[in-house]
Amino acid sequence: MPVALALTLAGCGSSASKAQPSGNPSSTTAGASGAGSAVQKTAIAATVPSGTTLRVGDQLEFLKTLLATAGEDTALPYKLEWSGFIGGPPMLQAFHAGAIDAGFVADTPLILAQAAHQDVVAVTAWASGHGSNELIAAPGTGINSWADLKGKKVALQRGTSAEATVLQGLQRVGLKLSDIDVVDLPFTQVSPALQGGSVQAGILVPPLDSAYLTSNPGAKVVDRPDNLTARLSFLIAKKSAIEDPAKAAALRDYILRLGRAFAKIKADPDPFIEKFYVGQYHLSPAAGKALLTQLGASSFVQFTPELHAAQQELADLFLDAGEIPHKVDATQEFDTRFADVVRQAAKG
Repeated sequence: MPVALALTLAGCGSSASKAQPSGNPSSTTAGASGAGSAVQKTAIAATVPSGTTLRVGDQLEFLKTLLATAGEDTALPYKLEWSGFIGGPPMLQAFHAGAIDAGFVADTPLILAQAAHQDVVAVTAWASGHGSNELIAAPGTGINSWADLKGKKVALQRGTSAEATVLQGLQRVGLKLSDIDVVDLPFTQVSPALQGGSVQAGILVPPLDSAYLTSNPGAKVVDRPDNLTARLSFLIAKKSAIEDPAKAAALRDYILRLGRAFAKIKADPDPFIEKFYVGQYHLSPAAGKALLTQLGASSFVQFTPELHAAQQELADLFLDAGEIPHKVDATQEFDTRFADVVRQAAKG
């Protein structure tokens, strides 16, 4: 997804818990949630102090629309400030500049942030039922598999899940990033590049792919990877925000609201389809519903050894490709002090 538009609402992966919120304890003390995670003992208050502001980075207004559609953006006990981004790299720049406290990204920005020693960690994650990144080939290119990309121009946004998708796809057929000609473009510019013939293939996500595929019948979706990291999105936060009792309490409330929103929209997806896919991306209601069905519903996941291993494998691919300067320990990307909050939000 840029983290994708695809982040949409859908069913869990192999390590997912059903995402629906329940009770509201006065505070939570989270222990380790998977091998390698440091035990966190900081209690998080349920009451948000007056005057607290939580600054959240969004991508293509996904989270903002999610909360608004579910009615979870009202009666907030803190001020919620939104900042919009396309892709993880500009959001990481905003974290570096101290402009936001939290935001959501896919697998790759979390790895890059760790490799750059940024003070951000994941506090929770959710997974869709299926992946959304697509390898799309232009008509007449003869590209029918990852192996056919050798020597071809491929459009993708570096530093995003698109790059992870390409690294993993190439690895499966014994190729490396250096075997293709990468054209670094934002997700929103991949379709024009394909249309104009400046690239032979590209990584897109629904619904950004719709217009191109419709107007180019010979174009094809070559692959839509469905592994764990391809389905994951992370809510990440600055360590300083997590260690601030007021902002931590606001984050706790925000996570619970996300859980309730996922549950409400899973039960009744039509309002979200109308606001997000029809209102923002001008798809028909039927096309929006088909896309949600394709992706499945999103649910919270815990920080398990399986998730750690998947992120580590991906981080090692980035190291091998020369995209990060040194090896990282992916288990250190995760802060488990919100684990009890996530479990609560996942119950419904």
